[in-house]
Amino acid sequence: MASGALRSNVLQFLSNRTVKDGESVEYGWFIFQTVVTNGQIDLQTLDFQAMASFTRDFRAVEQIEAEQSLMLAQQRVEPGCCALWHAALISRSYAPGTPLAFMHRLDDLEASKSGWYIGVADDPLDVSDPANLHFQSLYELTIHDRRFAPYWLLPVGFLVEFDGDRPAITNRST
Repeated sequence: MASGALRSNVLQFLSNRTVKDGESVEYGWFIFQTVVTNGQIDLQTLDFQAMASFTRDFRAVEQIEAEQSLMLAQQRVEPGCCALWHAALISRSYAPGTPLAFMHRLDDLEASKSGWYIGVADDPLDVSDPANLHFQSLYELTIHDRRFAPYWLLPVGFLVEFDGDRPAITNRST
C-alpha cells in the first residue's frame, strides 16, 4: 500500500459516518483514534512505542501493514482473522527478544483469543500446566517484541521459529 494510503482508507471508511472526537476505530488489524477539529476529521494511530500511546505519524503502522501484506503474499495465503487487541497464549519462559522464540497459530480466533501460542524451543517449563502460561495482547507483544508484527495475520497452522537473522516459516496445516 502506498505511503499515506492507510490513513486515506480509514478516512474514506469514516466519511459517511457520524464521527466524534476521541472515538476509537478498528480498521483491519489496527486501532485508530479520531480527531475532530472544526468539523474536519483526522486520525491518530497507536505508535507501537508504549501502551495506549497515539500519534499522527503513520509510519509505524504503514510499515507493519506493508510487512503483513508482504508476508501473506509470500506465503500465498489469505489473512487469518485477528486484531491487535486479541490475546496470545504465552509460555512464562518467553521474554521479549528471546533468541529461540517461536509463534504457532494453533486455533482460529475465539472471542478475545487470537489462536497464537508464543513459546521457546526446549522450554524448561511444563506447558501443559496452566500455571506456566499467561495471555497477553498482540499489541503489547508487538510493542515489546517487534519481530512478531509481520506474522500476526498468518492463518491457522503456521509456525514461525526465530533463530538468527531470518525466521523459519512452516505451514503445518498442509
